[in-house]
Amino acid sequence: MTNAHQRLYNEAQRYLPGGVTATARVNTAIGRPFYVSRGAGPFVYDLDGVEYIDLCTSHGAALLGHGHPALQAAVMQALELGIICAYETEHHTALARTINEMVPCAEMVRFAGSGTESVMHALRLARAATGREKVIKFEGHFHGYSDALNFSWAPPLAQAGPRDRPTPFPQSAGIPANHQDLVIVVPFNNQTALAAAFAEHGNEVAALLLEPINYDSGCIQAEPGFLEFCRTLCDRFGVVLLFDEVLTAFRMAPGGAQEYTGVVPDLCVLGKAFGAGMPISAIAGRRAIMQHMRPLGESELSGTYLAHLTAVLAARAALEIYRSPGFYERLQQLSEHFYHGFHAAIARSGVQLRLQYVGPRFGLYFGIDTPVTNYREAARQNQQQLRQFVAGCIRRGVYVHVAAHHGFSATHDEALLDRALEAIEGSLDDIRRSVVA
Repeated sequence: MTNAHQRLYNEAQRYLPGGVTATARVNTAIGRPFYVSRGAGPFVYDLDGVEYIDLCTSHGAALLGHGHPALQAAVMQALELGIICAYETEHHTALARTINEMVPCAEMVRFAGSGTESVMHALRLARAATGREKVIKFEGHFHGYSDALNFSWAPPLAQAGPRDRPTPFPQSAGIPANHQDLVIVVPFNNQTALAAAFAEHGNEVAALLLEPINYDSGCIQAEPGFLEFCRTLCDRFGVVLLFDEVLTAFRMAPGGAQEYTGVVPDLCVLGKAFGAGMPISAIAGRRAIMQHMRPLGESELSGTYLAHLTAVLAARAALEIYRSPGFYERLQQLSEHFYHGFHAAIARSGVQLRLQYVGPRFGLYFGIDTPVTNYREAARQNQQQLRQFVAGCIRRGVYVHVAAHHGFSATHDEALLDRALEAIEGSLDDIRRSVVA
């Protein structure tokens, strides 16, 4: 990368806070954003036109890579129809019907823009349906940036409270202090702590909210029986089981994590891969709960730009690809090939590194070589080694972001993943040499 990147960053800082339009776009391994000029399939290109294999994939949104022909055609169709927003079309109903056919809990659907927006409204809906106000969430699970839920997804361990009874930690300045009173934080994969939280607060709780696979702490799966235990407690106390499937939707199965795990929630939120790079999300769930939404009920969700036709048609095209024969079988084959090679590279390097994955998304835990089952374990990761790894991959033509999770798309192939593995092995060797030195 040439000085063009630094010059652009210097200029950006004059007009944008921190030089970025989203906080997470600063890649701390290089000390600034990674600027791209375009993307194509499994690649992104920097300002100088240099090609990089993309293992960020828009934080998981680009499951079909960048600029998939079917999505381009869908967006062109939307443009030809007049850049429609604030109107209903046949395409909105068709998209909702497809979700109903694919996602186990989806008796009814309402669209929104971002994951943050949908989770915020889903919690409001659960409160309207139950007449209760509190929410139980798991430490290390991320549910967007709304004031009601922006707690304890990456708390400093010194301020996180007791391991079995975490203290709700506000992840941003400006959140009213009294919002904390409505949030109960529980360690993931701890049935005893969850049962205690329900025993104390269950009759006041509107929703149990979780990532069914905790990608936002890397990649932490629920231990056997844990999601079933969540389902049982929610049924016993009349609490809405709400899956945040912003990251897991359509990731490893046509019905997302609820199909993959076999546990069906009352409500779910769909995002990222749902729009395959276009800004759309959705709330889906049981009819009895969804009917509390206006104009049928009293829970509000509306907006001029919600379900913009460009995004709706792109999502329709993406879902047709996801449910085409062999799509997930091929992703699984790519996963097996890539992770086998990754494990081999780790073994050859001698670097202490735990790799965890489900489907085409994975988490890395430097300095850890035992299974990671909750946030407190994930937080012990060696962050300096993660940054060193990311910088080494970028130097070698593979784009990785300093983030909890990474992944590849359906447009990657085995040869390309082998090239990525060469860069990964070189970056691990950098770490090994620095440790020896």
